[in-house]
Amino acid sequence: MPHLTKVVGDSMSPTLTGGDYVLTIKPRSIRPGFIYVVNHSDLGRIVKRLERIENSQYFFKGDNPQSTPSAVIGPVAKDRIIGRTILRISKSGLKRLPKK
Repeated sequence: MPHLTKVVGDSMSPTLTGGDYVLTIKPRSIRPGFIYVVNHSDLGRIVKRLERIENSQYFFKGDNPQSTPSAVIGPVAKDRIIGRTILRISKSGLKRLPKK
């Protein structure tokens, strides 16, 4: 089922900015390069790009070079991934979110 999440902060800038919304779906497979919504155990709900997968652990980062690095965010278990973003909803309109 699709899910709507509000983006908070500028860690995903310029791709996403604070105040945007993203529409997510449950993906068939989880692959690096796509943006996901994650229920992080310490940071709460975050919107980040999947950087890599190592030993069944998922490492995320923001698109903004000033955002928290994946080493600080730490590994995330698969069951903490809520969905993959497919659409950005902003004041300027709708935009598909392809793999980077």
